[in-house]
Amino acid sequence: MTNAGASSSDNPSRDAILDAAVASFGRLGYHGTSIQRIATDVGLTKAGVLHHVGSKEGLLRLVLTEMYDSGTMDIMAETIRDERPSIPTMWRRVVAFNNRRPALVHMFSTLSAEAIDPEHPAHDYFATREHDIVATALNINWNVPDGVDVEKLLRAGFAMMDGIQLRWLRTPGQDLTAMWADCENVLFPLPQWEGYR
Repeated sequence: MTNAGASSSDNPSRDAILDAAVASFGRLGYHGTSIQRIATDVGLTKAGVLHHVGSKEGLLRLVLTEMYDSGTMDIMAETIRDERPSIPTMWRRVVAFNNRRPALVHMFSTLSAEAIDPEHPAHDYFATREHDIVATALNINWNVPDGVDVEKLLRAGFAMMDGIQLRWLRTPGQDLTAMWADCENVLFPLPQWEGYR
């Protein structure tokens, strides 16, 4: 089985369950995935899977927060420790990280589209996620050129990242980091960003 992303557990069964969930949620979405499908994929009983994750919604929460978001939060923490925190550098780190975990990005994109439905169990997560990340990022003393509206830049960048990741998923074989480099010229135009990129 392909490891879909970084999992911090020392429990091989739990790791296998999370990896199988990432693959299934990516291909079939939340509603198309069943606990029984996950159990079959990992060679456990349905009760065995539920022992590790509690419920299907619990499994959804784990793959979104523990597997998908934890890496991004680590990058944000790393950025905060930088002597001159740079928005372009932070995004390059995120893009490089996501480039190595296409299964998780696929899952995230599928669930994000599904969760437009207010009844979807991940609706609130996706509805507040960008706001929460931007609010956290606004607490960083970014090294940016004079006159840059950091909040608008962050929101535009996150929207651009979501879009570029969808294009990347639709056309396998492309390098996400190279695709993102083209976006940087729009987000951080020269000469304004000279010395800040």
